[in-house]
Amino acid sequence: MVVPVPTGGWDQISPLSQMDPQYAPILLNWVPRPGFVELRGGYNVWAQGFTNTPVETLMVYRPPGGTDKMFAASNGTIYDVSANGSPFSSSTGYVNNRWQYINFTPSLGNNYILIANGVDNAKTYNGTSWASASITGLPNGITSIFNLLAFKQRIWLLTNNSTSAYYLPTSAISGAVTEFPLGPLMTRGGSLLAMGDWTIDGGQGPDDYLVFATTKGQYIVYKGTDPSNANAFALVGVFDLPIPIGARCFARVGSELAVITLQGLIPISQALPYDPSGTRSVAFTNRIQNAMLEAAQSAYTNFGWKLTSFPLEGLLILNIPLITNSNQIQFVMNNYTGAWCQFTGWNANDFCTFNESLYFGDNSGNVNLAYAGPLDLVSPILADMQCAFNTFGDPGRVKNVTMCRPLIIADGNIIPTMSVDEDFSDDAPSAPLTILNPVGGEWDVSLWDSGIWSAGSNINASWLSTTAIGTYLAVRMQVNFGGVSSATSAGAGSVFDTGTFDNAVFDGNGATTASGQSVPLLQVNALEVLLQGGGPI
Repeated sequence: MVVPVPTGGWDQISPLSQMDPQYAPILLNWVPRPGFVELRGGYNVWAQGFTNTPVETLMVYRPPGGTDKMFAASNGTIYDVSANGSPFSSSTGYVNNRWQYINFTPSLGNNYILIANGVDNAKTYNGTSWASASITGLPNGITSIFNLLAFKQRIWLLTNNSTSAYYLPTSAISGAVTEFPLGPLMTRGGSLLAMGDWTIDGGQGPDDYLVFATTKGQYIVYKGTDPSNANAFALVGVFDLPIPIGARCFARVGSELAVITLQGLIPISQALPYDPSGTRSVAFTNRIQNAMLEAAQSAYTNFGWKLTSFPLEGLLILNIPLITNSNQIQFVMNNYTGAWCQFTGWNANDFCTFNESLYFGDNSGNVNLAYAGPLDLVSPILADMQCAFNTFGDPGRVKNVTMCRPLIIADGNIIPTMSVDEDFSDDAPSAPLTILNPVGGEWDVSLWDSGIWSAGSNINASWLSTTAIGTYLAVRMQVNFGGVSSATSAGAGSVFDTGTFDNAVFDGNGATTASGQSVPLLQVNALEVLLQGGGPI
């Protein structure tokens, strides 16, 4: 009998006895795509050894018509990590590494990034050098700025423990700020935490709204162009929503403004006006709500929550800091289908996209190129998939599954670990290290006129023995992926030039320089089981 692969993604809301076969209660490091699931890519070191403390911020400078630059903040220093290899110190002497930043181009001026962290002086970068921001008029000085946003050609600022926002003149990156008091609207108390630009017309335009989020879960929405003119800047409303998580809680998802909250990743447009049950049902994370609630309740005070869009792979990555600067996982959504999965093995503090590739700063002081290569640096990728529990059309009868066959398309031959969980159990055996063995001869290794020419992708459809007796049965597939068996490719078959020495990593798993490179093809398109029916319960 055919068992569908979970193209609908990870499900953490449905009862196990009633889960739709397109979903999966476990989907770890498998990415759901239309028609199949595939192994995610690994990562390589991009810039290493420049610090032994966590990289807590990645920033990208994007000048018009110029060359983008990427910066990493760690150990009180901002490093230029634009090039693969050893970075160099760009600016130093800071107390805090948790920066917020925006790109902004003043009228008739150069492009800048403006950064702030609430402890150190806010800084600007103009493509050549860093300088202290020239912003005046703040009650507690320039060091109190911890969050910022560009909205309708103005820079808006938030300061520590304040109920007022501040804004600069139009098209200005410096000068005296004007206070914009919001305290009288904050009936739940608390202080301002974050700001977001919410568009309802598909892009920046007259229908853009400015959203202020407070630490107590109130969202204050304004529309207009000139905050100094009451006729040109009006209050839309004050809405009570779930409490936001962290200063990086807002992110744009297409034309939507999403906010990370204690009750999930919520689209602002669908959550107003607020209804508790309605908000959960429209949340991006509705399908994984139980996992999201558990993560939020246990780790909402930790640093590292952030939502990052990765267009090259069509993914939306929600970073979950289980332990600050120590242990992180990711909840990952397919942008095209809304299907979720979970990533482990990427201990990331911050993600960014730079030149269309995905990068993350880790806890050991490295900047890593993500979704590149077949390994997580030098470690195998453990991918685990438990399909929905299935009665195979006969809920009242015990069944015995004796064999299982996955239909796999891969760059070579691979044998996964197959098992079947019985009656809502979770007893998958540990998967041994699995190497992808290319089909055909290797260039410059095989004998001419004797070796078999490589056939490229290969269909694996071998029957594998299983043992399971139960009423509800769930096919389980694990791959502990150790790379590609080849003398010229990365993986367990090529350990030379891939190792660690005194905590430093030598070369990682190959000289990949962009996301999507050297990622092996490993797709699961269908599953089949051979079963025998027993007597009724």
